[in-house]
Amino acid sequence: MKNPNDNVDADPLRSPTPSQAMRIAVVGLGLLGGSVARAVRDRMPDARVVGCARNEKTRQYAMENGVVDEATAELAAAVRGADLVVVATPVDAIAHAVIEIAAADPNTLITDVGSTKSNIVSAVVADATAASRFIAAHPIAGSEKTGVEHSRADLFVGRPVILTPSGFESTGAVERVADFWCSLGGNVSHMSADAHDQLLAISSHMPHLMASLIAGQLPPEGQAIVGTGWLDTTRIAAGDPQLWTAIVGENRTAIVNSLRSIGRELTSLIDAIETHDDSAVEEMLRSAQTIRLHAVNHESRP
Repeated sequence: MKNPNDNVDADPLRSPTPSQAMRIAVVGLGLLGGSVARAVRDRMPDARVVGCARNEKTRQYAMENGVVDEATAELAAAVRGADLVVVATPVDAIAHAVIEIAAADPNTLITDVGSTKSNIVSAVVADATAASRFIAAHPIAGSEKTGVEHSRADLFVGRPVILTPSGFESTGAVERVADFWCSLGGNVSHMSADAHDQLLAISSHMPHLMASLIAGQLPPEGQAIVGTGWLDTTRIAAGDPQLWTAIVGENRTAIVNSLRSIGRELTSLIDAIETHDDSAVEEMLRSAQTIRLHAVNHESRP
């Protein structure tokens, strides 16, 4: 494995000349991949977008609805000659795809949209060519809906985009990827892959599992009378089970720690309710209210 300092004199990444249109490949045309493609076409009109998807109906939809300029099922054909490749496959397939892309075209720049980072970064760093070309990213945007038909050009506008550089990237690669995500409207920040996964387990992965548990408690006779509270709380439980199973598999330790923590809090809440400790119940509710309001206010700031 090479040292990150070896990248100081690394060969520059491909960059289009002023007379050339930028070529961007998107591997995986689901909600996020489709939204990347739409955003590029909307905000970078001179760029040419190539989509890669195994499903023929997905490719056909993407072409007929102007999501991409070209579509193919062949990964090597999609990425060859690209200035930038965005990998938008399920998280458990990202590292393999990045390594394969780097082998197909060692001069292209690669980023991703995965909501887990540690396993991906660790796997890619083991391949020197891929490590020098890959800047892991997580745009925190999405929906419980899936598929290219739900993609939107404005999905990333004003949304956080976290980059988790490995330190093995070629000179200037991180800055170019940051510029790309900013050009799609994202608010870019940096942190380590481990810190990202720990925070996302608390803010995203554990809440999805909890929403699913709550949804699963509803008996058939209650389905006709659910209110907005249940609907709001369980909205994310409508997400793709296969996709979320992959996420859980990629971030097991952090998710388990988060679930154990909330398990302890749940036990304390049950005890407070059983022992008529209403002040403890109110304190829990008030603390949660404050955190929720602060998070909403933070998100609404430009």
